[in-house]
Amino acid sequence: MNDDMLVTLKLYGGLDKYIKDYDHEKGLSLKVNSNETIGGILKKLGIPKHRITLIRVDDKITDLDYTVKNNDLIRIFSHIGGG
Repeated sequence: MNDDMLVTLKLYGGLDKYIKDYDHEKGLSLKVNSNETIGGILKKLGIPKHRITLIRVDDKITDLDYTVKNNDLIRIFSHIGGG
């Protein structure tokens, strides 16, 4: 049985630098396991957790422990420099 699901990851605030050839319009489509968390996905992609300031899934705020569902749109935000 195939437990793979498809999710879309969109990155903001400079996080795209961790993904080679990241498409700002489409984001990143990923096949993931049915028990995958956002934290697990980010770890596999090499995106450091300390850079994350906000996570939204289908316009609801969530966290790194969220278990993804098929066709989720995951938006990951980081602080943009300033001061």
